[in-house]
Amino acid sequence: MKPKLLSGIGALFVALLIAGAAFVLAVGAEAVLSANTAQETLRIAPNSSGMSEEEFMAYAERMEQKYGPEAVSALRLHIPDETRGPSQGAGATPNIRYVSAWSGSLEIRNNDGVVLADSDNALVLYALDLTDEQGRDHYYWWQWGAAKNREDTWIGDDSNLRNFWSRVEFENTTSNLLWYAPDGDMLGIENTVTLRFGLEFSGPDCHNISKDFVLHQGKIRPKPGECQVGNAGKFAVEWIGNYEGTQSIYGICEERRQDRAGSAVLWTYCLTASQF
Repeated sequence: MKPKLLSGIGALFVALLIAGAAFVLAVGAEAVLSANTAQETLRIAPNSSGMSEEEFMAYAERMEQKYGPEAVSALRLHIPDETRGPSQGAGATPNIRYVSAWSGSLEIRNNDGVVLADSDNALVLYALDLTDEQGRDHYYWWQWGAAKNREDTWIGDDSNLRNFWSRVEFENTTSNLLWYAPDGDMLGIENTVTLRFGLEFSGPDCHNISKDFVLHQGKIRPKPGECQVGNAGKFAVEWIGNYEGTQSIYGICEERRQDRAGSAVLWTYCLTASQF
């Protein structure tokens, strides 16, 4: 073989090594080989029936068995001691009333059909027992979700949670979205963070809602481009990060209805996980 040919092959081999190293570095920077997403949307019409209060409490108990009390602590928003107003004593009946709830679940599988991650999601509707000065009704849409990755029994952790979110979108202009929470980024690594929500309609018998939960990693925030106050508004709460384990999210928004009109809502929930 001629020397020039040998040098050409050597140069090609070095170039391939460099290209291969660059590819490894590029992949290693993200540490993700593939990411999969699952998403569903449920339309809730004014006459849609969800879970009764008894069914909802049974659902909350099942979720606690699956995810643990930490991840489900804020699912039961209407417990009296956690929702009473400033002028109400301990054990008093709160002015938030349970109306209904809906639930849904998602799974992400690899090409072999193995579940990499799953999530459970709930949308709970509460009503304020009082009307405002113009006789309008106020409602509160509480969004809850919990997601966890699955571990491969042979090689250990096989996937990471990357993103999951929940969105409420009102179809009718008779529904006025007044406020939502969280209204900014909530950051933490194994930190207890607090979700606070002050009702837009305030009065002597009204209250604020405050819930603590653990943010293991990443951040929870209002989803960019998916939050809009006003008539036919929308609100989405999302978690983003790169986590092995279980994480929960919470969000709430206040709706004001005109002339006792019904409310039509599109509820969308989504889960993304990556495989290593």
